[in-house]
Amino acid sequence: MTFPDSGRLNTLVLSDLHLGEDLAPTATEATRLHVDLVERQLVQFLRHYSRRREEGRPWRLVFNGDLIDFLAITIGPEHPDFAFLSARPSPEEHKYGLRRTAKSAVAVVEAVTRRHAEVFRALARFLARGNRLDLVCGNHDVELTWPAVQAAFRAGIARAWSSLPESQRAGAASGDEIARGVDFHPWFFYDRGAVWIEHGHQFDECCSFEHQLDPRRPGGDDVVMNVDNAGARYVANRVADAEESWSMAGYLRFGAGLGLRGFVRLALAYSKFLAAMVAAWRNGKARPSVMQERRDSHLARLRQLASRWQLSEETLLALDSGRRPPVVGHLRRLLSTLMLDRIVLYSGALLLGVASLVWLRMPYAPAVAAAGMVGALALVRALNRDRLRHPGHFMPQASARIHEHVDARFVVFGHSHEPVAEAIGTEGKMYFNTGTWVPSGRPGILRSFTHVIVRHRESGPTAELCQWRDGMSRAFTPGWRPARGLEPAARPAEVATAEVAVAATGGSGAPASARAARAG
Repeated sequence: MTFPDSGRLNTLVLSDLHLGEDLAPTATEATRLHVDLVERQLVQFLRHYSRRREEGRPWRLVFNGDLIDFLAITIGPEHPDFAFLSARPSPEEHKYGLRRTAKSAVAVVEAVTRRHAEVFRALARFLARGNRLDLVCGNHDVELTWPAVQAAFRAGIARAWSSLPESQRAGAASGDEIARGVDFHPWFFYDRGAVWIEHGHQFDECCSFEHQLDPRRPGGDDVVMNVDNAGARYVANRVADAEESWSMAGYLRFGAGLGLRGFVRLALAYSKFLAAMVAAWRNGKARPSVMQERRDSHLARLRQLASRWQLSEETLLALDSGRRPPVVGHLRRLLSTLMLDRIVLYSGALLLGVASLVWLRMPYAPAVAAAGMVGALALVRALNRDRLRHPGHFMPQASARIHEHVDARFVVFGHSHEPVAEAIGTEGKMYFNTGTWVPSGRPGILRSFTHVIVRHRESGPTAELCQWRDGMSRAFTPGWRPARGLEPAARPAEVATAEVAVAATGGSGAPASARAARAG
C-alpha cells in the first residue's frame, strides 16, 4: 500500500467515542439520549472539517481507539444470525452472548453502521473531500485488528456513500474508492517528526494484552479474557449502572440499593466474573507450544509494522516492553484487583468478632473483636500500597520513553478519559491525552468532546488540545464553567487568557492534567 506524504496532512485526533454503547443489554433511555448527543456533535464536527481546510492541506482524522464499543454489544439468541455466527453456541453463549470472534465482530460493525448511519454518511463525505481516516485499535475495539472486521467497516462506509445523492453525480467516486481512504492500525499511528498516536490501554493492567498484535485467547479464535473484558461481559452487561471504578464499599452500597433480588443478581454476576478470571489465569498457563505460537505471531506482525513505518525492530521491541503486564497473569495481583483479599480479611475479622463474643467473657470479648477489625483495616491499608494505579499515572512516563526512541514532537494517548497537555522535558516535546468525546459519566460534559489538532507549518508541527463547542474547536480550558446569563462561548477575560497554556507551539505550554486515581 502506498501512503501519501504525511507532512501534507493536518491531523485531528479523537478517542473513546464508544459508538454502540446504547445497544448494550443494560442500556436505558438515558443512555440512548446521551449517545444521540455524541452522534450529533460528531456529525457537526465532521461537516465542519469536511468544508474547511487550513493552508489548503487535507485532514487526517485519527480515531485513537474505542471508536466502537464491542464490549458493550451482545450478540445473543435473539439475533437473527446467532446460529450462523456460532455453529455450536455453548450454554454460556446463550446466556451472555457470543464470544468476541471475528464473525461476531462483523455482526457488531453492521449493527453500529445501522444505528449510526448519519455518522457513517458524514465520514463518507469527509473522505470524498480528499481527507483520510485512520483507526487505531483500543481495548474496546481490538477486533479491528482482524481483516474481516476491517472489511466490514469499509463496507459500511461504502454503503453510506452510495446512499448519498452526491454519489450519483457524474464522475463521482464509487463507494469502494471512498472506502480506500480508511486505514487501520493495531498498535499506533506515526507521523515522523510530528506525532506518535496510540490508545494507551497497554499501560492499564486491567485492559492490556500480553501480545497486543495477536490478542487471541491461547488456542482459541476469540479475544483473550482480561479484567476489562470479563467485567463488561459478566457484570456491566448484566447489572445496569454498575461501574468498574467503584471500591468494595461502593459495590456494597450499590447492591444494597438494588434490594434483595438485585443484590443477589449482582453477587451472582460478580461470582461469575471471579470464576472467569480464575479460568483466564489458568488458561494463561497454556501449553508452551501454544504460547510460543502466539508470541511468534505477535513478533511477525511487529516486524511488519517496523517495515511499514521504517522503524527498527529493536525500537518496537523496546517500546512493546514498556507496557504494563496484564494483571490476569499474576495471581496475587489478580486476587487483589478482584478485592478477594479484602473480602477474606473483613470476613475473618467478622468471624473473629462473633467467636469472641460467644466464647470469651467481658471485657476480653469486645477487645478481641476490636483488635481483629483494626488488624484487618491495617492489613488492607498496607495492601492498598500495591493496588493498581490509574493508567494516567504511567502515561507521561510512557510518553517520555517513546520520545527517546522515535522522532516525534508530540505523543498522544487516549483511554484514560482525562484531557491532558503536558510538557515533556525542555525541548518542546509534549504529551497529550485526547480525553473522551462522551459527555456522560466521568469526567463529565464540561470535559467532553475534547480532541487534539496537529498542524504542519513551515516552522514545524504544532499541536493543541481543543474542545468542540459552539460549532467549532476551541482551546480546552480546564475548569471552565459557563457564566450565568452568558452564552457558553462568552467567558471572563482571565479564563479566556488561560487557554494559551494548552497550546503547544515550539514548547510553550503548561500541565492541564486532572487524573483520577483508580478506586481500589
